[in-house]
Amino acid sequence: MNYKKINQLIISIIMGVALISMNATAFAQTTTSSPIHTGALRTRFGMNASTSAARITQTVNRADAEIKNRINALNELESRINAMQKLSNDEKNSLSSQIQAQITAMTNLETQITADENANNTSTLKTDIQSITKSYRIYALILPQGTIAATADRIMTIASAMTTLSGTLQTRITEAQSAGADMSSSNSALADFNAKVSDANTQAQAAISGISSLTPDNGSSTLMQSNTTALKAARSDIKKAQNDLLTARQDASKIVSAIKAAERLRAKASTTNSK
Repeated sequence: MNYKKINQLIISIIMGVALISMNATAFAQTTTSSPIHTGALRTRFGMNASTSAARITQTVNRADAEIKNRINALNELESRINAMQKLSNDEKNSLSSQIQAQITAMTNLETQITADENANNTSTLKTDIQSITKSYRIYALILPQGTIAATADRIMTIASAMTTLSGTLQTRITEAQSAGADMSSSNSALADFNAKVSDANTQAQAAISGISSLTPDNGSSTLMQSNTTALKAARSDIKKAQNDLLTARQDASKIVSAIKAAERLRAKASTTNSK
């Protein structure tokens, strides 16, 4: 039996599940940035013009940095989406289109903020800066949405590898049974293995379906609540899929141990009979 190949596959599955666990922790935590204070845009009693201008410049620089952080994060997410293996082209294109739309919106907003500053239009400047977090929801929606999709894709990739492993394990179990070993527990473990892998795929696809059509709320509290509920449900689906893969991995390890034990007994019996 080629245990080296099986062990390599199991190790790759373990590493994959570990990566999923790390991703699950990352997107379960809401990513936030420090609020952009716009109070400095109000001309206060006794504040001279040079002080006001300096504070406006400081606030605009802060806003520009926040926008660049979002654009960089969106570009990184775009690279992850391009590397996905199991999502359909339509699903990938839909996510990519949303990301590109947000990058364009951020770029345009950066230009508008600069124009507001040059025109000394503090009222519009304040509104535009606040829209970075209030309207576009990149950290609250777009990045979690993409991370869920990327994690679901990883789950389905691992599940595919596990399906391949299942066929190999079934062959070895059958061989051991043909040699007289009692492999009933291994058959039960393999049935559970297959069920968990199948459910992991189902849960991953449910997560993708649940978030694929979400759009920024643009200030709508109703839509914001709907998006929050959908993201929470998708995260729950991902967690279920992760647990499925962990259980399937444990089943595989038990099966391999049982096959090894059966082979050792067969080898021992063969040695005894040859004496």
